[in-house]
Amino acid sequence: MVRTIAFYFILAACLCSLTGCASLKKVFSSKKDEPAKPKTYQSLKKYDVHPSIELYTKRYIYWKTWHKELLAVLAHSNNKKTMVAVEQDIANLTDMQQMLTDEKSAEMQPLVDEMLDIERVIKKERVTGGNAVRLRIRIETVGRAVKKDFSYRKIEGYIADDFRR
Repeated sequence: MVRTIAFYFILAACLCSLTGCASLKKVFSSKKDEPAKPKTYQSLKKYDVHPSIELYTKRYIYWKTWHKELLAVLAHSNNKKTMVAVEQDIANLTDMQQMLTDEKSAEMQPLVDEMLDIERVIKKERVTGGNAVRLRIRIETVGRAVKKDFSYRKIEGYIADDFRR
């Protein structure tokens, strides 16, 4: 018994001498804390954005996409998708209206009012089988009018110098 204990003790001493105590020292020594780096803040740059045909074109494309989405989700039973689609449709339409001159903006106002009324109907009455067809016809009518009179190709000379509030 003493021989086996002595054998294991000599074996452990040999292994420690071959590998060294660096790993043991590493385990039992505490790591030094690195000094905290100061936080850097970048100042935000203010952009001077004015209405342009490029910005109007982007909004028109967003509106067109959300308008198609609204027509696609109108028949579905998911009211949340319908609400998001109609809200985005109106938001992009009003953004387009704010970029126009006063005359063109006044021409677009009935279309915006019609979409707001459609939104009210969708929120209050929900979309049912009975009113889905009527809503679809009203939405398609607004879409045709916007595409006919307010596409970015026809609106080139009617972009305002500054956004309307």
